[in-house]
Amino acid sequence: MARYLTAARIRASIAALAETRAKAALMDFLILKRTLALAEIPHVAITQSQAPYLQATKELAGVSLDNTITIGAEKQIFNVFVSREASRAGFRGGKYISNGTGSTIGGNPWQNVVELTTDDPRRAGLRAGHEAHLEALLLKAARVDRPSLGETAVWNYRKVDLDPLIGTAATPASRFRALRDQFVSDYQLNEAEITALFDDSLGEIAEADLQDEPAAPEMYLMGLALPPTEAVEAAEPTGKLSSLDLVTALAAKPFVILTGASGTGKSRSTLRLAEQLQENYDAQVQGQIFQLVPIGPDWTSPKKLLGFRTPFGQLRTREDGSETNESYEITETLRIILRACHPNSTSIPHFLVFDEMNLSHVERYFAPFLSLMEASSILEDGESAPIIDKHSVAVISELLELEDATTAEAESAKLLVTNDQPLKLPHNLFYVGTVNIDETTYMFSPKVLDRAHVLEVRALTPSQYVQGETADTQIDLIQADQLLREAIDEREEGELRGSNPADVLNLLATKQGVPQADVDTAKALTLHALDGCFKLLAPTGFEFGYRVVKEVHAYMHVWTKAQIANGATPAAAMDSWVEGLDRALFQKVLPKIHGNRSALGDSLKALHSFLGGGHADSHPPAKYSIGAELATRIESDEALVLPAGKEFFRCRQKLQEMHSRLLSRNYVSFVR
Repeated sequence: MARYLTAARIRASIAALAETRAKAALMDFLILKRTLALAEIPHVAITQSQAPYLQATKELAGVSLDNTITIGAEKQIFNVFVSREASRAGFRGGKYISNGTGSTIGGNPWQNVVELTTDDPRRAGLRAGHEAHLEALLLKAARVDRPSLGETAVWNYRKVDLDPLIGTAATPASRFRALRDQFVSDYQLNEAEITALFDDSLGEIAEADLQDEPAAPEMYLMGLALPPTEAVEAAEPTGKLSSLDLVTALAAKPFVILTGASGTGKSRSTLRLAEQLQENYDAQVQGQIFQLVPIGPDWTSPKKLLGFRTPFGQLRTREDGSETNESYEITETLRIILRACHPNSTSIPHFLVFDEMNLSHVERYFAPFLSLMEASSILEDGESAPIIDKHSVAVISELLELEDATTAEAESAKLLVTNDQPLKLPHNLFYVGTVNIDETTYMFSPKVLDRAHVLEVRALTPSQYVQGETADTQIDLIQADQLLREAIDEREEGELRGSNPADVLNLLATKQGVPQADVDTAKALTLHALDGCFKLLAPTGFEFGYRVVKEVHAYMHVWTKAQIANGATPAAAMDSWVEGLDRALFQKVLPKIHGNRSALGDSLKALHSFLGGGHADSHPPAKYSIGAELATRIESDEALVLPAGKEFFRCRQKLQEMHSRLLSRNYVSFVR
């Protein structure tokens, strides 16, 4: 008699695998392993024309019972290793067949694991010693469990008659073990691979988990709700502290601008974090993981950052015996991008620190970074436009090889050439720019400010400085590193990419132990505050778009995680919601505001009142008029109702300062 797994047992397997350390790319590794096993050859093409690859994908990820996959159709593929709270909840369209595993395993992070042939189509195989690199490549930095090998087997055989696989196994544990052993055999997993990637502890398949018909996918892939994961015991603190505001902003968005008076330690705060992480990772990386880039006043193009190809270099002889003068001006910025792309470093934070970022027009020299950072947060399946084309990468590789072939940047460039790939911005690269505003600098345009978190570094009093006080809350290096590495994982897998920006806050319930009711209350308050700010700023021309809404929610997700990482209970972390939202609005909504009295009117004063809980008929009123226009008003039912003792202190203080400067100087901007 046929025996199949019940929908309830498959749902339990999905739940067990989704909230583990597994990255989504673990599915690609298993598909490669199964493809190689089916093909029974050491190298195989990972293309939709290859039957072994199609069969492997259908077995491990196909949704329909008959294993059909329609190219381009929605929800044809399900990745069991993707968090159910991720934007696409594990589902991918049939296009994954053509641009999924083949594209993924060709990326630079995989080059210690996968070797590719040079024929067309390229065939993939596993490198000798690849097992040593699997954990760093395929498991997240989060301190939670590895995926269960047995539960992976349960998922894999969800549509298969188990009777031939488990045979006469009579106990729940023996059935589970038999299925696990069959999976190891079918995927040809060796002990080193199992040790690197899986939890191999025993589980159960009870008699009640079996039925005589295969379960319909709709019964186990719809309406899944996961319980919160258990709290993880905190690691021992190092005593090395960094700015919580800086780490939180970087984890929420990889581009941060620091403003403030000259000499307030803007560059130093970032360099201290980078130096501490450098010491932490010194044994794992070659060269620095950070680079200070002093911006020159004559920078009018990206060439100063990314270098450029030139036909007038020194004559050299290539490996094929030909001579060439073609060369490339290799910058320190380019070197650290290549180091960040090295397969051994893709999970380690790297930093570009731009000193005096506005000495030149940022929109000119930084344009490729602004475009490509945004593209990487939008495009699916790891696609993004290159920052350096393939031909230039080949020239760069030749030059670095001549200079020192053992450096991380030389190895990284050589891997790109070997795999015929351009250079793309890596997910583990963070960008911090410092800003001073005076007669020698340029003001940022709204499109730059819109793509960054803007932090204001306030000057300490002389006595505070002498006594060693800090301007903001500090976080231990271990927790800072954890937040940044989790941010890298989320960027890599697109977990925060979704149509509804508020959905990311559900992760606080499923992963951080926050009651869903508290999350829903916080969501409502966040949208209420954003709606009021939007309404009051729209007549001045400073209404904000989808990006700001999305990034405020992403920041609040990271802010709450940071509070918990810094020792707060989930309840205490949620109690600080207004404080975090105050920072989010300060960093994302206020920086673009600028103009004269006739353009702004009393809008800043009205916004100050609204964030204090005021409305149009309160004192001071949350309303204003510009010229002969009708008054823009916050009605009484639109007023903010804040928890007792909570206030938007930073935003209201800044708005008050800006309004005062507007009255005295007839012009104001966020940074001066």
